[in-house]
Amino acid sequence: MDDVRSIVTLKTAKIAEIKVPAQTEIPTTDLALQGARNLLVNCVGLQAGDRVLLVEEEYGLGYFDSDAPQIVATEARRIGAEVLTMTTSRAPGPGAIPAALTAAMEYVDHTIFMNRIGDQMRFKSLPGRGSKTMVYTLDADMLAAGSTQLPHLFMVRMIDAFNSEMSQAKTWRVTCPAGTDVSGEVPAEMARQSKDTGNFTVNLFPTSVHKPLPAGSMNGRIVLGRFITGTNTNVYSPEVHFIESPITATIENGRVADFDGNPRCIDRFRAHSKMVAELFGLDETLIHSWHCGLNPGTAYFGKAADDPVRWNGMIFGSPRHLHFHTCGDYPPGEINWHIIDPTVRFDNQVFVECGEVTFFQSARAQALIKEFGIVPAQLKTEQEIGL
Repeated sequence: MDDVRSIVTLKTAKIAEIKVPAQTEIPTTDLALQGARNLLVNCVGLQAGDRVLLVEEEYGLGYFDSDAPQIVATEARRIGAEVLTMTTSRAPGPGAIPAALTAAMEYVDHTIFMNRIGDQMRFKSLPGRGSKTMVYTLDADMLAAGSTQLPHLFMVRMIDAFNSEMSQAKTWRVTCPAGTDVSGEVPAEMARQSKDTGNFTVNLFPTSVHKPLPAGSMNGRIVLGRFITGTNTNVYSPEVHFIESPITATIENGRVADFDGNPRCIDRFRAHSKMVAELFGLDETLIHSWHCGLNPGTAYFGKAADDPVRWNGMIFGSPRHLHFHTCGDYPPGEINWHIIDPTVRFDNQVFVECGEVTFFQSARAQALIKEFGIVPAQLKTEQEIGL
């Protein structure tokens, strides 16, 4: 095919010309460079002579900053890779891969998404034989945070261990200080699929969540506050609904049976959920699944309320955060319900307690911690999550 650098803007996809980025010096830290190297070497598998495509967001969107992609590009060049970059707007949904992006992915050895389009495509088979990686470090500070300093392979194996132990259980229960208390059954087939990572078709960096637990058997109550958000799958507006007063959802067999709280807040909540459901032909009462963050170094340094969409796009990795995939019978649905400082039990054994991963104390986890030389401070949950 023609050189990928010759791909020009497509009006329908708004794809900028692919280019070799200028080698601009930017302020950075050793930790940010270490985070970038962990991404490139340990997650992507980048080697000297490889061709890597860095997919960035359009300028001025305020979701990713401009420094983090430059740090990653600089480190990739230092490794000896050829770095190409392109920008693309967010897709309407996971079925709308821009033609220029498709062509570019077929041309390179690795594609790294520092763009929400990679998140949108995380459950979809993508073109090209090279690796695909979605990055959730949205700025230079996050690239230097504790979540990126834990070796990628350590987190992969730790989450594999968590998934394996979780999948052997019969029951689960989730509680939180706000009053959430729901429980359900672990499907028997999960024990046969313990190494399944949740149907993701791209690598995720930093690695941070266990595979989703189906919610079809769930009963109890979920207390919601602050806001609910989209799932970064299909695009709709408004993507955030603010909750003025806490709402309690009664759950029966994986569906919302009723709400309790301020009547006005409930009416507005229902209206937003109904709006999203009608856009995509979904059932807004259905809760598909849930999972909890497991990467203790995950941090958000802004205020979540200032930009809940941005916060939602990376906070799922924190053990202080658990979310339910709602409004849709597919992962991850279209609306995220957020729970803070969860306690998670399997067969009445605590795996996460009020935002701290107690599973790290298990014999299986301790063996991994010793193997990789991880120190206790690295496994203490970062408290700064924007709340």
